[in-house]
This record gives sequence, structure tokens and C-alpha cells, in this order.
Amino acid sequence: MVFAVSTTAKVAEPLKVLTVREVYIPPEAVTSNGKVVPIQHPEGKHIDFGAEVYGIDLNNFTSADFMLIFDALHKHKLLVFKEQPEMLTPQQQYRLTACFDPEEKTGGFAHGADPVLLSENGVTIYGLPNRPAINAQPQVHILGRGEVPENHFDFPPGFKIKGIDHVQFHVPPHTPQEERDQGSSRFYQWHWDGALYNIPPPRVGCLLAVCTPKGPDVTVHWGDGTGRTMKIAPGATAMVAGSRALELLDEETRQVAMHSRIEYAPHAFQWMSTARSTQLGHTLETEGREVPLDKLRPWSQDKICIYPMVWTNPVTGEKSLQVHGQGAFKLYLKNKPDGEETIITDLKEVREFMHKIMSPVLSPENIYAHPHQEQDVILWYNRALWHSITEFPESYGPRIMHQCNIAASDHPSV
Repeated sequence: MVFAVSTTAKVAEPLKVLTVREVYIPPEAVTSNGKVVPIQHPEGKHIDFGAEVYGIDLNNFTSADFMLIFDALHKHKLLVFKEQPEMLTPQQQYRLTACFDPEEKTGGFAHGADPVLLSENGVTIYGLPNRPAINAQPQVHILGRGEVPENHFDFPPGFKIKGIDHVQFHVPPHTPQEERDQGSSRFYQWHWDGALYNIPPPRVGCLLAVCTPKGPDVTVHWGDGTGRTMKIAPGATAMVAGSRALELLDEETRQVAMHSRIEYAPHAFQWMSTARSTQLGHTLETEGREVPLDKLRPWSQDKICIYPMVWTNPVTGEKSLQVHGQGAFKLYLKNKPDGEETIITDLKEVREFMHKIMSPVLSPENIYAHPHQEQDVILWYNRALWHSITEFPESYGPRIMHQCNIAASDHPSV
């Protein structure tokens, strides 16, 4: 197996932007000192993913380290790198992420080119208010909420990341502000990372915790009338396994999912930008609020993404239900390989089906809410897990995360 890995030590100053062609194969490998320890989930949880990794400095990882990481990630689907001696540099974060797809030649951001966000004092920052790019490595973005640390790369003093919350996106009733201030939380959007149009979704995602909110655990409320709640660390990233989602379907529905496809809307995130999410953040409400197709940015049929509902792990062979309920536009349903295909175009019916296949797994016993620790790095297999951000009181301080995801060289297949 060939891996595209660098054996260089720390990136020399001044730091330069790496291209995918500079993520190269080392002349030789050494034995890795890495140790992989599966996460022990509490009794009663039905979570079969996640492991902590010790003994690998991601700013100086070797080809042997990456071989261990590659195998461990496909097995555990989520890796948490502990005891990092220094903050992971954007260049090394990009290198680590790019190594999983040596066939990818452009090294582009998974959502396409970023617009100019601000330009002052001779410095231009690209991205969006809730997702600015780091000029030192533009595929790495800052996510979260609040003020970035002082002298943080090219960002001006006092620069703040715009946070997002369910009030901006979900249908009422919303959690009252006073309850949110006291630690009432919600899931924002259950998804896997990807543009859903033209650009293949990343194979992996990588997140570095720079600053984490400080305060007591928050209580996530489902908001769907069930009364379900879940205690989690503030600012945690919630995750579920697509394999568990597939397992929980009844046999008839599972067979349909195994042999069916989803067509995603053109420019799906622009299309849904005026719509509103369901309370749980897994589908959209059907209110006719989507941007009309003829009002979207120019698009073409050949760039529409039509993906199978079930994706296969190329290393383990495990199958996962990987669907994006909010971007779904049309369904092609079959209950066996040679069965008759039924095409569903009515958005209400599309979303009812998405709810049917997504909601069973979205229950506390299936959800792992990762408690980020500063300087830790998490790496997840984007083609086997779903995730969602969660809310926390603003009084807990900033949540500043560096995220890297790179458009893949291939679209998902069965």
C-alpha cells in the first residue's frame, strides 16, 4: 500500500502553504510508537466506534505512524490524538488529512473556493463569518464561536468567529434564551461533510481544539415532543455511526436502503438557505421556502450528486447508512438489485422517508458526544459517521476549532 506522507520534522519558518504535490512519500519507514486504546463507553450505550491514540506527534508523524493511523481509523472510525506536545500546525493538519487520498490532485476545500471575507491593512481573509480560512493553509478553517486568540495567524485583533444556533435555522418553538444561558442545548444539524453538488465529499475530517468553552455540562433537548435529553460537555461534537443506523432499520426498510439512491439538490446549501430545519436537525420542514432552482447560482445536471444510501468501508467491508436528510431532493427506491425502481420527487414524501431511516439512531444510547480538550486532535471517517455541533452558553467563553476537510478524488459508491 502506498501512502503520501511527509517525514519532515517541524515545518520551517516562515510557514508556507502546502499543495497536495508536497504531501510526498518518505524514503523509508520506521516502527511507530503509537498506541491505540478503544474508548470505553458507559454501560447501556450502543456505540462501537472511537479510540484514543497516544505516542504520535502529529507535527512530526512518519509513514509508519500513518500506516497505524490509517488502519486504526478505518477500524474505529474516530480517533482522538492525546498528549500532543504542541498545537498541530495548519500545514501538518492538511498533510494528515491529504494522506488519506493520495489520488486527489487539487487539494481543494471540500465546499469549493472561499469568497473574500475581509481585507484590511494589506491582509485578505477568505471564507464566511462562521468559517474563515487560515491563510497559512486555506483548506483549514476556523469554526466555533467567539474571539480568536491574540496574534492568531493573519487575523486582526479582536476578530470573532460568528456562532450558529438552532434559533437561526430550526422551526419554532425555540429554547428560550434564559434557558440557553443556563445550559439548555440543542443539536444543530446531523450531517456528514460534503458540498452535495459536483465536489466529492471528503474521506476524513480533522478537528483541532484550540480553545474550548469552560463550564458545567449542558443538557441537550430533543425538542421533538419525546422529552428525551442528554447531558454532554459544553461544545461537544455529537456523533453516530451509519452502521448502527442501518442495523436499527426493520428488515424491509433496510433492504430498500441497501439498494436505493438519493439525488441531492443543486447547490444544496444555497437551496436550503431559506428553509427551516426540523427540531432535531436531521431533515427540513416542507414549507415551500427553498430557493427556486432557477434562482440558484448556475448549475448543470451533470454535476448533480446521486449517491447510494449505503456506503462500504473499503478496509473492513462494513456498511453504513450515509444520508444527508436536509439536502435530499429526490429518491430512487428499490428493494432488491433487480427490483423495479420507484422515483419520489415530492419533497414531503422524500423527507418522510428520510425521517423514517434517520430518526431511529438519533437516540441517546447511540450518540457519542466528544468532549474536546485543548490541543487534542480528532480524526473521523467521514464516510461512516454522522455528526452535529451542539450549543452551549456564551458565558462559557470561546470555542475555537481548526477544521480541515479536503474534496475527495472519488464520489461514494456502494
